[in-house]
Amino acid sequence: MLRWKEEYATGVPRIDEQHRMLFQMGEDFRVALDEGGAERVYENLLDSHGLYVQAHFGLEERCMAACSCPAGRRNSDAHARFIETLGAWRGRHDAHGYREGDARELVDFLDRWLSGHIAGVDVEIRDYAAGLPAGWAASPTR
Repeated sequence: MLRWKEEYATGVPRIDEQHRMLFQMGEDFRVALDEGGAERVYENLLDSHGLYVQAHFGLEERCMAACSCPAGRRNSDAHARFIETLGAWRGRHDAHGYREGDARELVDFLDRWLSGHIAGVDVEIRDYAAGLPAGWAASPTR
């Protein structure tokens, strides 16, 4: 089970809070899988994760653009591929219904993708976050 680590911190509190939420969503779903309740929540995971990441990705891309982070293009390309991949899981669910193998594969993919993407791309904003306008993305409630 993947958990948030401080090494994932970007230095932008709002983005870090959203990353923590993504980790929590994956952890909650893994628990549901292990306890036999995944079928009941799988479709909701697909829907809520899809909506959440689109909003999160938009914020993150605006943030990288606002502080001229050179990883911006690579980040938005990775986001587009992620959304496409998540859409493929949605398509499999729509075509075949719930399948435990798909659910386990999805949660493993989410863990790998989150940790790899955040540690490999998102953290690059650390060196540029100081260039954000005062108060921009400073609060999870903004």
